[in-house]
Amino acid sequence: MHKITNISILEAFKICCIFNNGEKKVLDLFKVLDDSNKYKSKVLNDAVFHLAKIGSFGEIYWDNIGEIKNYDGSILTCEYDISPEFAYFNSTKIN
Repeated sequence: MHKITNISILEAFKICCIFNNGEKKVLDLFKVLDDSNKYKSKVLNDAVFHLAKIGSFGEIYWDNIGEIKNYDGSILTCEYDISPEFAYFNSTKIN
């Protein structure tokens, strides 16, 4: 299973990811996030984009931009994440 071990923010909406197998790849979120993704506009905001972190499962995540419905129907904020597998298979290898 792939895990992201390190990230660095490059130009707008590109993240350089180093994976646990040593590969270094660039993930261009502008290209890979589908327009139907309701969090795309939140992630692709300069102020938010630079707040990306690595989670305990090797995923990339942003705090408090996701939403889930509570058992009573109220909306709670949560993190929004991109799985390491998605990042690995949708990024471009660099040297």
